[in-house]
Amino acid sequence: MDPKAIQRYLRETRLVRPPKRLLATFGATRIEYHLVSPLEGTPSKTRLREGTVVSERPKIMTADAFKERFEGFGDDAAAFRDFIDSRYAELLRALEYTFRNDGLRSTVVASSPEETSARIVADVDGRDVAQAAVITTPDAAWSLALMGFTLEEAKRSFPTNVRDLDRRGLFG
Repeated sequence: MDPKAIQRYLRETRLVRPPKRLLATFGATRIEYHLVSPLEGTPSKTRLREGTVVSERPKIMTADAFKERFEGFGDDAAAFRDFIDSRYAELLRALEYTFRNDGLRSTVVASSPEETSARIVADVDGRDVAQAAVITTPDAAWSLALMGFTLEEAKRSFPTNVRDLDRRGLFG
């Protein structure tokens, strides 16, 4: 898929109802998702994809891991790596997030995307499901929308996850 199409699809994707909690720092997180897509040429029907995205416990990438990424830079590389460690260790804290899509189901429902989204939001809120998301997206972009959503959740959770790990002294 060409980059312009990806950008267009992502612009047309909306997070209608975000999860109420961040990704867990010390365990896996399961998020129920509902992807709502209009069917081309059929305004009164909607494709609904539902499943669970699982975010595994984030893995710590320390400054040492970053130092190992600089190889073959000459005789001064070791000194520069030590300099990076002493000067930028706080900036080089990173977490690696891993996601898995489980239980994907797809159905066509006889209502507009707007009606379908509103009904699902009311249902999720009525059941008080904290870890649920409702996303509207073009039909052809459903996988991009789901991947983009997971990355945005990682971005949103990152500061809290780093703080939690730092409080336990896990960054060294």
